[in-house]
Amino acid sequence: MVSTASAADVFEKPYRLNAKGKAIDVTVGHAAPCIIDFDGDGVRDLLVGEFGRGSFPISRLPDDPELRKQGFANSKLRIYRNTRTNDKPKYENFEYLSAGGEHASIPST
Repeated sequence: MVSTASAADVFEKPYRLNAKGKAIDVTVGHAAPCIIDFDGDGVRDLLVGEFGRGSFPISRLPDDPELRKQGFANSKLRIYRNTRTNDKPKYENFEYLSAGGEHASIPST
């Protein structure tokens, strides 16, 4: 079966999401936002990945000299909690996903 739906039939017109009245913009990288109820309160939150050259702890990189020479970026996950409703979301400050008392991150090349 071949679909006759066009992009105009499937997607809404794009628009910028705001937090604290300003457009959300990650530091660097190709962000891939995800809308999900992150904290289980019944309201969908916004998760946005980011990466950039920074201080990724060398001790957490693979123990391979060739890999370490490549240099790694510090990849983190921003969490924007929705303070309103699913129909009319509102985002304020973000926080980074944390684990063990520090920002959770993975190396990316």
